[in-house]
Amino acid sequence: MQVWTVANQKGGVGKTTTTVALGGLAAESGKRVLLIDLDPHGSLSCYFRQNPDTLTDSAFTLFDNRKNISHNLVEKIIIPTPFAGLSLLPASTLLATLERKTIGDGMGLVISKSLSAIF
Repeated sequence: MQVWTVANQKGGVGKTTTTVALGGLAAESGKRVLLIDLDPHGSLSCYFRQNPDTLTDSAFTLFDNRKNISHNLVEKIIIPTPFAGLSLLPASTLLATLERKTIGDGMGLVISKSLSAIF
């Protein structure tokens, strides 16, 4: 398993476009790709026609259940896309509340644990 991260605090620098392009190219070459949207604005999720304001399960669900991450929980959140080999773990606007909700308490390991649960 390879993990690539596209990150920059500034908006409008092409993070979503880069992520979609790299993910699409990897999927097109036969790789299984999971795109994870951790931005409270949910631009990547919106690209795949998911509304971050209305999703019941999202990346926030993983953080909210960080002590009980399981294969079933992660699989329940992942959404297939119209593109073969490309799936999405969508964002929710609730991600904006994480800093106020809890600090520490294993928050930094949530994505690692989630990936380990499904791969």
